[in-house]
Amino acid sequence: MADSENSRTLPAIKRRKENPERGTSENLPHIIDRRNLLSVASRLLNSRIEDPDGPRTEPGPTPVREMWPRWYACHQQRVRATRLREKLEKEMLDEAGGLPVATLRNVGMDGAVEVQSFADIKRMASQLDAEHLSQARAELRRRRRRWKEADRRLGYSAAVALEQELAERAGISGRVMWITRPSSLTEVTAKLHCLIVMHDPTLKFEDAPWPELRTMLKDLIRIAEKCRPKSCNGFAYPGKKAGVRGILNLAMQYQDAANKLGEGSSKPNQAPRRLLALHAMELYLNAFLLAKGVDPATIRGFRHDLGERTRLASEAGLVLRKRTVAHLATLSASNEYHVVSYVPELMSTLSQVNRVMATVDELSRKVRKALRASS
Repeated sequence: MADSENSRTLPAIKRRKENPERGTSENLPHIIDRRNLLSVASRLLNSRIEDPDGPRTEPGPTPVREMWPRWYACHQQRVRATRLREKLEKEMLDEAGGLPVATLRNVGMDGAVEVQSFADIKRMASQLDAEHLSQARAELRRRRRRWKEADRRLGYSAAVALEQELAERAGISGRVMWITRPSSLTEVTAKLHCLIVMHDPTLKFEDAPWPELRTMLKDLIRIAEKCRPKSCNGFAYPGKKAGVRGILNLAMQYQDAANKLGEGSSKPNQAPRRLLALHAMELYLNAFLLAKGVDPATIRGFRHDLGERTRLASEAGLVLRKRTVAHLATLSASNEYHVVSYVPELMSTLSQVNRVMATVDELSRKVRKALRASS
């Protein structure tokens, strides 16, 4: 039934056994269905096109492989902005006691009408006596004042504006990507992933062609898994040649470079500094996990996920402050590595660079202390 036209479940993908000659698996789940289709696709695409082999030299328009990371980073920022707006909206309603509207009694077929502006009240003035008219204006004025006071405290209007701006950017970026000719199977997958995310993000559309498009995306993931390129086992990732001491020294070099970028300037260049600090965090955690015997292939599978590295490191005995653990999880949830790398115009939505530097400083101290104690 899984492959029938009427099925509500996508056909399962059986994960094939790893071939040592072809490198490590990309950690695809045993079954891909509606619950994880989009997340699996994004993880696959991140692993394929987040680190291009080199700068583009061919003439012509920007290729899809460069568009997708920027679009996806913007999309994730929009998702976070929507969640923030929804949270603030609930708080606004609680603080303001409801929306900034007034209720006109004994008006209309239902006996009561809600109005949002003084112009609405004026249009219905002929149906109200002077006392009710005055009460309606006073109620609307009072509710608006409470709404504005709550807005000043919570920043709801700014959150709404940010959500709208990010939605517009993601929409434009996605539409440009759709009309760009792909040059590889990965780019076709990226375009289809973008299309489904923007039009059927909950994967609930049952009318054609949406079920068929979801199945096509699943098929593309399956083909990509079969055609995995050989993985890199050199010094760039924790592997046989990358020792704990070498990775730790490299982390310290990245941290030193980040610190130097912040010196001697009232307005340091924050994007390179932030990126260096993020990579230093990743390397410190890699060194700790390797020292604790975690398989290098497992660490490679985390990509730039600081939150998952931190979770595993904590289980292995690394003790960090709660706010630091929370910040590392936030860095992953906000996809900060990709935003800094591909969408610098969204830098203002990220955590403060001082917070980033404080986190890498704590990782540096505690990882080195833990490794000295275990040596």
